[in-house]
Amino acid sequence: MNLHNTAFVLTFRALGHEVLSVGIDTGCDVPLSEPLSARRFTELLAAHGMAPDLVFWCDGCQIPWVFGLETLPAVVIGYSVDQYMHPWHVPYSMGFDAVCVAQRDYLPLFEESPHDRPVTWLPLFCDPRRDRDPGVPRDVPVSFVGTLDGRVNSARRPFLQAFRTKAPLFMTTGEYAPIFGRSRLVLNQSAAGELNFRVFQAMACGAALVTEDVGNGLATLFTPGTDLLTYRRGDPEDAARVALAALADPDLETVARAGREKTLSRHTVSARARTLLALATRLAAQGAPAKRLHALSGVRRQLRKAYAMLALDEHLPLRASDREFFLSQARF
Repeated sequence: MNLHNTAFVLTFRALGHEVLSVGIDTGCDVPLSEPLSARRFTELLAAHGMAPDLVFWCDGCQIPWVFGLETLPAVVIGYSVDQYMHPWHVPYSMGFDAVCVAQRDYLPLFEESPHDRPVTWLPLFCDPRRDRDPGVPRDVPVSFVGTLDGRVNSARRPFLQAFRTKAPLFMTTGEYAPIFGRSRLVLNQSAAGELNFRVFQAMACGAALVTEDVGNGLATLFTPGTDLLTYRRGDPEDAARVALAALADPDLETVARAGREKTLSRHTVSARARTLLALATRLAAQGAPAKRLHALSGVRRQLRKAYAMLALDEHLPLRASDREFFLSQARF
C-alpha cells in the first residue's frame, strides 16, 4: 500500500507488486478529500480485501491524512523528503518501522525512537520515463524551472534576478523536462541547502548542472568538477562566474555526459524502489512490526506531538475542521 506521493507506484508495480495508492492526489486509487481516521482506514483495508505486506508513506509535502499506521501488523516504512521544512516529520516517523530521510545532514534528528527503528539516508532521484535527453539542439544557455516565489524560499527570486544581470538565464515555472532537454546548463538553487529533485532531474535530461556547494551528501553522490559544477551558496555573482566559464568551456558536454551517466546508473526511481523493498524484506524477517506494537504507548506519545504541531501551525492552510481533527488525534 502506498500513501500520499505516488512517485514509486508505477515502479513498484513494474517490479511485480500489487499496489493500492491512497492520498489526496487525483491519480490515487483511493483519493481522499478528508482525513482518514484509524477506524475508517481499517474499514478501507477490509473493503479492498487487503492485508498489506508493506505500507509505504511517501512524503509529498502534504499533511498526513491517514491515521492508525502504528497499529498495523504489516511493515510500515516512511520516506521523509522535506524534513528541513516540516519538523513534525520527526515525531511522526515514530509510527514507522524504519524511516528513510532524503537529506543526509538531518539523519541525527531521527535517530532516537521508542522501538529503535532504523533511520536510513535515501537521496532523491530521477524518473527516466520522464527525465531523459530528447536529443534536440541545446539552444537555451542557462535555465531554471521551479517555484519562483514562496514563503519557504523567499531568497530565490532575488538570487535569480541578480544572476541574470551577470549571465543569461531563462527562468519559468511548470514543466521542466522540455526546458532541461534544450539547456546547456541548469541552474539550481535550494531552500535550505538540500539536494532537491532538480539536481537529479537536470542531469538525467542531459544538461550540465550548476548547483550550490552544500552538504547533505552532495560530494558523496557526485564529484564536483567532473559530474557537475558548484558555486558558493547564496552568491549569485559566483554562480554567474561559474556558468559563464562553463559556457565557454569546450569540455562542458563531457561534464553533462558524466552527470547523466552517473544519475541514470545510480539515482533512479527504480534503484530507490529496490532499496526500499529490500529494506522491507529485512524488517519483516527481523519482526519489526512486533517491536513497534510492543512499544505502542511510547510511539503514540510521539505521534501526539506531531499532531499537535500540525494543529497549531498557523502557516498551514488548514480548514478549521482539519485543525480540530488533528487536535483530537493529539488527545487520543
